[in-house]
Amino acid sequence: MTGTKRDQALQDVPSSVNVLTETDIAEAGIKRPRDFLATVPNVTFIEDNAGEVYVNIRGQTAVRNSDPNVAVVIDGVPLVTLKAFNQDLFDIQQIEVLKGPQSAVYGRNAAAGAIVIATKRPGDIVEGQMSAGFGNFGTSRMSMGLGGPLSDSLKFALAGSTRETDGPFTNDLTGEKVQRAQSSLGRLRLFYTPDDLTDINFRLAAHDSNGGGTAYNGQFAGVPVGDVEVTALDADLMLPFVSNVEGFSEEEMLDSALDIERQFDFGSLRSITSYNSFDQTFGGDGVPYIADSGSAGALVQMYTYQDEVVSQEFRISSATGGRVQWMAGLYLMQFDRDQFSELSQDLDGTMLQTRGVDGPDSAAPTVSYTASEFQTRNYAVFANTQIDLTDSLSLELAGRYDIEKREVTEKAPDVFNLCVQAFSIPRSACNDSETFRNFSPKVSLVYLAAENITLYANYGKGYKSGGFNPLGSRAALVAAGAGAGVPESDIYVQDQFDEETSDSFELGFKGKFFDKRLSINAGVFHTVVEGAQQFEFFPSAGLQTVTSIDEVELRGFDVDFTALLPNEWELFGGFGYTDGEISEFGPNPAFEGNVAPGSVKTTATLGLSKAYQLDRDLTLTPRLEVSRYGSIWWDVANTEGTERDPITLVDARLTLAGEERWEIALWGKNLTDEEYYQEIVPLLGVLSVNYRAPTRSYGIDFTYHF
Repeated sequence: MTGTKRDQALQDVPSSVNVLTETDIAEAGIKRPRDFLATVPNVTFIEDNAGEVYVNIRGQTAVRNSDPNVAVVIDGVPLVTLKAFNQDLFDIQQIEVLKGPQSAVYGRNAAAGAIVIATKRPGDIVEGQMSAGFGNFGTSRMSMGLGGPLSDSLKFALAGSTRETDGPFTNDLTGEKVQRAQSSLGRLRLFYTPDDLTDINFRLAAHDSNGGGTAYNGQFAGVPVGDVEVTALDADLMLPFVSNVEGFSEEEMLDSALDIERQFDFGSLRSITSYNSFDQTFGGDGVPYIADSGSAGALVQMYTYQDEVVSQEFRISSATGGRVQWMAGLYLMQFDRDQFSELSQDLDGTMLQTRGVDGPDSAAPTVSYTASEFQTRNYAVFANTQIDLTDSLSLELAGRYDIEKREVTEKAPDVFNLCVQAFSIPRSACNDSETFRNFSPKVSLVYLAAENITLYANYGKGYKSGGFNPLGSRAALVAAGAGAGVPESDIYVQDQFDEETSDSFELGFKGKFFDKRLSINAGVFHTVVEGAQQFEFFPSAGLQTVTSIDEVELRGFDVDFTALLPNEWELFGGFGYTDGEISEFGPNPAFEGNVAPGSVKTTATLGLSKAYQLDRDLTLTPRLEVSRYGSIWWDVANTEGTERDPITLVDARLTLAGEERWEIALWGKNLTDEEYYQEIVPLLGVLSVNYRAPTRSYGIDFTYHF
């Protein structure tokens, strides 16, 4: 595996790691990030059709408008925003999920772990594959991968995919397929080796998608939704879609990277340069997502993100094989984001899809508008070393020092500019900046107790910098709260939110038994998070903000296994347990002792698979997988009625393969048709905004290798 930025055997890595090879990916029918993350203990994946993505590991949660807690690295390049992660996965060589702090290795946004993805490298002959899939809800998917040599020193890999679906839900009033989605993605990689010592890789990828947007249900205690009477907040109450405004979302992404590595007698030098742009706009009806056009307070909403990222990493590494191995490097990153939000009056169900202020005579007059420009500059130096103290005991030391400067400028017109209104200053003065500095160390001991048994212990510090909400947010919310009788002490939003740091300890082991027919990995952890960032949404002001919990304590364990049973049945599974507790919350000590929001108490997976050899060329492989997710709370207050009860999901796949050239697979997901909300955002104690998870889906896939 390469998740530690060095090639290491999985058995030697001093962290809890789940690795999926190309074969594993094909057998499990993995097409999207949720397909593999759903099976990793103590990992949860949350997404919506407006492009929001959150990966939570061991109770450390990611939230809207804040940086992720999990680094996603594709072909050596970290993604700055996870919005670019939620794509179709195709032509993938390997996926690694590392749990526990990886800040010392990957720096920013790796406090809870890392997901490392390697796309397929071409071989010495031209070869490829084509796939097509069809399912219910009008779902279709096609992908292609082709690679091989163009000359003795130049190889290529070309891949593309398209996906389209209506989604499982229909708006009862408009007939809109609220979770509809269409996407296309293309990727080109070039591998140039002018000599035996130099390796030059270039990647260019583009992604385009569109579909429904803000497809949420609003539960407002005492307000009926369609034919459903909502008497109180209830996480188990499935509501119909009854908005009279159609939502929309649009995404465009361009991604490029140049990776150059040169071997020397002492080791190697490596340079990784990347550029990424990501534009997204989505919108739809406003809270509470019901047919309320023309009534007082009826709103439509639209949000736009325009991201541009440039990064450069230089890395020097020692040669492999010695008793001391080391690596050191320098990282530079510039991240610019223009972020717009607009709330408009819903007079007649009109959704204007053009950004900007709309006057009082328009079809949807603007009532709230923000135009924030965020700039982030990150500079970091890092190093790690592995020292073999004896033949069976090794020490690993890693550290990274980050300097991150963040700036914000509010450019909304004066009439809507919260900063101008709050501080009585000209718009030109509506800016602020802050520089965050942090050192993230990691220390690990690895002991080879027997030939196939490894014990490890580690301590690591995780880090995520602070940032800014739209300037003037607090003053606007305090004023709005005063009008509604809410005391200022109950409003926790500040214009700037603090950095998030964590200290984590882990003990674990990895073992192979019974002639390697049984593999077990297990880890026990204790993590204390200070400044745990949380999301707060204020729909009446159109403000999506970040606040902080002073301290969260997380304890737990996870274990996964693979067993080859008699008659060649393969049994696999895992279990994770996380006890997350708010241990300190200065703004309201009454919340201390509550369950940490976003922390799933238990995750469990159990699967069974076997390859039946029908004849010399035909193989039939049934696969059954059951996943269980424990209860979860969504906010610091543990608002009554918003706790989601445990859910159980059943997936199955039946694959017929012939001559190692083709496969036909029948598949089904959530076969018991479990109905649940994938995400719940409690608001003000009497309102929640809920996103429905997919219901039962099924289909057929065709793959041909050539």
